[in-house]
Amino acid sequence: MRIRITRELLALSCLGTVALFQLLSLPALIGVLVDRSPLTEQQAGFAASANFLGGAIIALALAFQMGYLRLRQLAVWALVITALADALSAFTVHNYPLFLLVRFVAGLGSGVVYVATLAAFSRSADPERGYGVFVTLQFIFSGLVLYVLPVYSAQLGVAGMFTIIATLDVFALLCCHYVPAEAAAEKQGKAYFGMQLDQNSLAKLFGLSAMAAMLGFGIYEAAMAAQFSYIERLAVSWGLSSQQIGSALLIQSLVGIPGAFTIIIIGRRFAYLGPLLVGIAVSIVGLLILIHGRGFTAFIAGGCLLGFSWAYCLPFIQSLLASLDRSGSVLAAASFFTTLGSSAGPWLAALLLGDSQYLRVLWLAIGLFVLAVLCFLVSDRSKKVTSSHQALT
Repeated sequence: MRIRITRELLALSCLGTVALFQLLSLPALIGVLVDRSPLTEQQAGFAASANFLGGAIIALALAFQMGYLRLRQLAVWALVITALADALSAFTVHNYPLFLLVRFVAGLGSGVVYVATLAAFSRSADPERGYGVFVTLQFIFSGLVLYVLPVYSAQLGVAGMFTIIATLDVFALLCCHYVPAEAAAEKQGKAYFGMQLDQNSLAKLFGLSAMAAMLGFGIYEAAMAAQFSYIERLAVSWGLSSQQIGSALLIQSLVGIPGAFTIIIIGRRFAYLGPLLVGIAVSIVGLLILIHGRGFTAFIAGGCLLGFSWAYCLPFIQSLLASLDRSGSVLAAASFFTTLGSSAGPWLAALLLGDSQYLRVLWLAIGLFVLAVLCFLVSDRSKKVTSSHQALT
């Protein structure tokens, strides 16, 4: 079977991947902050949460007016702000309150870019392929970063790491050409608090099916971010070397590539819910291996299952949300829930961590996965009930 990947899909995937840099490099980024700065493990986790919180807030603000936004112009300005904030992060790490504020501002900018990317895919003719390519590139990029940062952290340091991130923000400006320049709908109706709200999108956003799916996505991301934040520290506590950890994290990310490609191959053949539940089950198995195992083999095996299932599940979740509203408003609102989840995950993990009790974090992730499954089941049930009612009327 011939799989066609266009320049537009690649450019949008690059743009969204840069916007997700902190999430994709989370364990290595926290490792560098802990090892090469005055920050403690908990402070580094809270700094990550501040970045994700900024993204969550801006995603929610954009969700209610997605149909009216000129996304390309918005993405360009957001990248400029993100680049400046990332560059400034290199010089504020010794002032913790200011560092938190700067990471929050960087989250605001990257949140705008991420939402613009999701909306661009949602408005395309084949969103499933777009999300598949997007997630594939994320895991290729994540694998490279998770190898480079732990192995070369001594040479790079905190300043070098944030300089690289800011440089990528600048290069991502080249990809903004493929973001829609025009709004998807003409403005109509009343303005609230200075914002013109898309009434059609509002109706879809507050339906039970959309709300449950968005909440499930947020809880799913909280589970993944919680374990991902400290998986590198777990390996350190087991006595693994930096070379072993870097190699393992690289492999764990690269096995996500075939996971992301699954949706490109099978498309909508098995709908979205069934394959999604299978993927979450694989994640839980990976966590159980890490809980009951120890050493390099267990770290590789459990991490590979988590890496594969994360890449496998994301395109199915994103396609499910895109099917509820093609303007991108549901996906934008879901970005609020996911970035809030990505913020809450490291925060909850940091609270439970105590004296390096990493197994608590892994059990937390399992509990969150179970809650996410319940949300997706409620969403699917509500969608079927609504479809049956519409058919009857």
